[in-house]
Amino acid sequence: MRFFFFYKEKTSVLLIFVFCLINLLILFDVSVSAHGRDLCPIKSGLKNDVQYFQTGMELLNSHGSKKNHQRKAFFCFRESALLGYSWGEVWLGILYYNGMGVEKNRNKALRWWKKAAEQGNPWAQDRFNEDY
Repeated sequence: MRFFFFYKEKTSVLLIFVFCLINLLILFDVSVSAHGRDLCPIKSGLKNDVQYFQTGMELLNSHGSKKNHQRKAFFCFRESALLGYSWGEVWLGILYYNGMGVEKNRNKALRWWKKAAEQGNPWAQDRFNEDY
Protein backbone atom coordinates (compact mmCIF):
# COMPACT_ATOMS: atom_id res chain seq x y z
CA MET A 1 0.00 0.00 0.00
CA ARG A 2 2.84 2.35 0.81
CA PHE A 3 4.35 1.89 -2.67
CA PHE A 4 1.04 2.83 -4.29
CA PHE A 5 0.93 6.20 -2.50
CA PHE A 6 4.57 6.89 -3.40
CA TYR A 7 3.88 6.06 -7.06
CA LYS A 8 0.72 8.17 -7.05
CA GLU A 9 2.61 11.13 -5.55
CA LYS A 10 5.40 10.91 -8.17
CA THR A 11 2.84 10.72 -10.97
CA SER A 12 1.09 13.84 -9.68
CA VAL A 13 4.36 15.76 -9.54
CA LEU A 14 5.19 14.70 -13.10
CA LEU A 15 1.76 15.74 -14.37
CA ILE A 16 2.05 19.14 -12.69
CA PHE A 17 5.51 19.62 -14.22
CA VAL A 18 4.27 18.73 -17.72
CA PHE A 19 1.26 21.02 -17.32
CA CYS A 20 3.49 23.94 -16.25
CA LEU A 21 5.91 23.30 -19.11
CA ILE A 22 3.10 23.32 -21.69
CA ASN A 23 1.73 26.57 -20.26
CA LEU A 24 5.18 28.20 -20.42
CA LEU A 25 5.57 27.16 -24.05
CA ILE A 26 2.17 28.64 -24.87
CA LEU A 27 2.88 31.79 -22.86
CA PHE A 28 6.17 32.46 -24.63
CA ASP A 29 4.84 31.35 -28.03
CA VAL A 30 7.50 28.69 -28.53
CA SER A 31 7.22 26.02 -31.20
CA VAL A 32 9.43 22.98 -31.55
CA SER A 33 10.98 22.53 -34.96
CA ALA A 34 14.12 20.98 -36.38
CA HIS A 35 15.09 24.10 -38.30
CA GLY A 36 12.87 26.77 -36.80
CA ARG A 37 10.45 26.80 -39.73
CA ASP A 38 7.48 26.78 -37.34
CA LEU A 39 8.84 29.90 -35.64
CA CYS A 40 8.59 31.89 -38.86
CA PRO A 41 4.91 32.69 -39.45
CA ILE A 42 4.37 32.44 -43.23
CA LYS A 43 0.79 33.30 -44.12
CA SER A 44 0.44 31.54 -47.48
CA GLY A 45 1.08 27.91 -48.34
CA LEU A 46 4.06 28.69 -50.55
CA LYS A 47 7.33 28.86 -48.65
CA ASN A 48 10.25 30.16 -50.64
CA ASP A 49 13.37 32.19 -49.94
CA VAL A 50 11.77 35.57 -50.73
CA GLN A 51 8.68 34.89 -48.61
CA TYR A 52 10.81 33.98 -45.61
CA PHE A 53 12.84 37.16 -46.15
CA GLN A 54 9.75 39.38 -46.51
CA THR A 55 8.17 37.90 -43.40
CA GLY A 56 11.37 38.56 -41.44
CA MET A 57 11.40 42.18 -42.63
CA GLU A 58 7.74 42.62 -41.67
CA LEU A 59 8.47 41.29 -38.18
CA LEU A 60 11.41 43.65 -37.72
CA ASN A 61 9.60 46.69 -39.11
CA SER A 62 6.38 46.25 -37.18
CA HIS A 63 7.68 44.77 -33.95
CA GLY A 64 11.43 45.38 -34.07
CA SER A 65 11.88 46.15 -30.40
CA LYS A 66 10.16 43.02 -29.11
CA LYS A 67 12.61 40.19 -28.45
CA ASN A 68 10.08 37.50 -29.39
CA HIS A 69 9.51 39.08 -32.81
CA GLN A 70 13.24 39.53 -33.31
CA ARG A 71 13.68 35.83 -32.61
CA LYS A 72 10.97 34.93 -35.14
CA ALA A 73 12.59 37.28 -37.68
CA PHE A 74 15.90 35.51 -37.05
CA PHE A 75 14.34 32.16 -37.98
CA CYS A 76 12.75 33.68 -41.10
CA PHE A 77 16.06 35.17 -42.27
CA ARG A 78 17.85 31.92 -41.47
CA GLU A 79 15.42 29.93 -43.62
CA SER A 80 15.80 32.46 -46.42
CA ALA A 81 19.59 32.28 -46.15
CA LEU A 82 19.62 28.48 -46.07
CA LEU A 83 17.60 28.55 -49.30
CA GLY A 84 20.35 30.69 -50.84
CA TYR A 85 18.75 34.16 -50.93
CA SER A 86 21.57 36.72 -50.65
CA TRP A 87 19.47 39.36 -48.85
CA GLY A 88 18.43 36.72 -46.33
CA GLU A 89 22.12 36.05 -45.75
CA VAL A 90 22.79 39.79 -45.35
CA TRP A 91 20.04 40.27 -42.77
CA LEU A 92 20.95 37.09 -40.92
CA GLY A 93 24.44 38.56 -40.63
CA ILE A 94 23.00 41.85 -39.38
CA LEU A 95 21.03 40.06 -36.67
CA TYR A 96 24.11 38.10 -35.59
CA TYR A 97 26.25 41.26 -35.65
CA ASN A 98 23.80 43.25 -33.48
CA GLY A 99 22.56 40.39 -31.30
CA MET A 100 18.94 40.80 -32.35
CA GLY A 101 16.94 37.63 -31.65
CA VAL A 102 20.15 35.68 -31.23
CA GLU A 103 23.37 35.93 -29.24
CA LYS A 104 25.89 38.40 -30.73
CA ASN A 105 28.41 36.62 -32.91
CA ARG A 106 30.60 38.71 -35.19
CA ASN A 107 32.24 35.66 -36.77
CA LYS A 108 28.90 34.20 -37.87
CA ALA A 109 27.87 37.62 -39.19
CA LEU A 110 31.01 37.81 -41.31
CA ARG A 111 30.49 34.25 -42.52
CA TRP A 112 26.97 35.07 -43.76
CA TRP A 113 28.09 38.35 -45.31
CA LYS A 114 30.87 36.48 -47.11
CA LYS A 115 28.33 34.03 -48.56
CA ALA A 116 26.16 36.93 -49.75
CA ALA A 117 29.19 38.74 -51.17
CA GLU A 118 30.17 35.62 -53.11
CA GLN A 119 26.71 35.70 -54.70
CA GLY A 120 27.31 39.29 -55.83
CA ASN A 121 25.24 41.16 -53.23
CA PRO A 122 26.64 44.73 -53.33
CA TRP A 123 25.81 45.57 -49.70
CA ALA A 124 27.53 42.42 -48.47
CA GLN A 125 30.56 43.04 -50.66
CA ASP A 126 30.99 46.53 -49.18
CA ARG A 127 30.34 45.43 -45.60
CA PHE A 128 32.49 42.33 -45.83
CA ASN A 129 35.40 44.39 -47.14
CA GLU A 130 34.98 46.93 -44.30
CA ASP A 131 34.94 44.37 -41.48
CA TYR A 132 37.29 41.70 -42.75
